[in-house]
Amino acid sequence: ARAARLFAAAAVDDAATLAAIARVHAETGLVVDPHTAVGIAAARPGPPGIPTVHLATAHPAKFPGAVERAIGRPPEAPEALARLAELPERCDSLGRDPRALAAYIRARARRGR
Repeated sequence: ARAARLFAAAAVDDAATLAAIARVHAETGLVVDPHTAVGIAAARPGPPGIPTVHLATAHPAKFPGAVERAIGRPPEAPEALARLAELPERCDSLGRDPRALAAYIRARARRGR
């Protein structure tokens, strides 16, 4: 009961997330990412007379499939993100040994950054 007085909670499914992306786009022309859309959907309807502030958590171009399902087109990727897609992918398989993972990270960590 004490937590309920201090916090509010909401559940937002995929359909509500896509609907929030579509609604924000239709109302403002802005394209939001799915994480931000979850926050927007969870906050609606908010308490009367109390404004809400939403901070975007990711670029919509990270989620082109979801955004396209919501607004009918994929989001435009910023130039820097588009360049990343042209780079080769690298993948190292480490297995399930935590010591191997720690050694891998230590060997590649940049000190002083």
